[in-house]
Amino acid sequence: MSRRTRTALRPLAALLAALALLPVAARAESDYAGSFDLRLGGYKPNLDNGTIVGADGKRPYQRAFGSGHPLQFRLDVARALPWRQYGTVELGVGAGYWRVSGHGTFADGTASQDRTALSVVPVQLSLTYRLDVLWERFHVPLVPYAKASLERANWWITNGAGSTVKSGATNGWSLGGGAAFVLDVVDSQLARELDMETGINHTMVFVDVSRQRIDDFGASTGTGSARRKKSFDFSDSTQPSLTFGLLFVF
Repeated sequence: MSRRTRTALRPLAALLAALALLPVAARAESDYAGSFDLRLGGYKPNLDNGTIVGADGKRPYQRAFGSGHPLQFRLDVARALPWRQYGTVELGVGAGYWRVSGHGTFADGTASQDRTALSVVPVQLSLTYRLDVLWERFHVPLVPYAKASLERANWWITNGAGSTVKSGATNGWSLGGGAAFVLDVVDSQLARELDMETGINHTMVFVDVSRQRIDDFGASTGTGSARRKKSFDFSDSTQPSLTFGLLFVF
């Protein structure tokens, strides 16, 4: 082979060598196992639903705790199911914490100076579908998803001395979805280093919209005009509810 021919073939050889390395680079990404996310959003239980307005124009929850939406923090962890041809399906669990404080009321509806607080620890079992083939195959950094969950609100009320005066748990469901933006596009080198050092494949920020019903599936007692609610309603009073979060795929 002449020197000129060898010189002409060098760019082709270099290209073939680069192409040969591409599968190695793809395999360098750690295996996908699941995800976890941290989310934050305003929450106000719908406890005034069906209650009577007092002489002051307020319902019991509003009178005690006001009309604000204190922030609720949640952590969800999910395991990926085996099939991933058309996206990712995950089975997950989650838990959170929320608390609001205010003043109790007397039997006649007047406000008390004694402090009271309502605390809620929500837990859930969820099934999520994430259309991440848009990112994995076409590098579109916007990943839509849908989610269905069984919900349980564990709650307790404390008085000014910190003693629990009432507690319980209310079950229900939620349906929702949203979209996540893949942060790998901001700094791909940092994303690769994070994967090699921690096993986190991708990091995403997301907006989640959900509709929930946490009232023991509409449990009630009595019939006809005597029918009344049996359980408290711990659904978010704002429907649909909105949360924001950070998702880590590992």
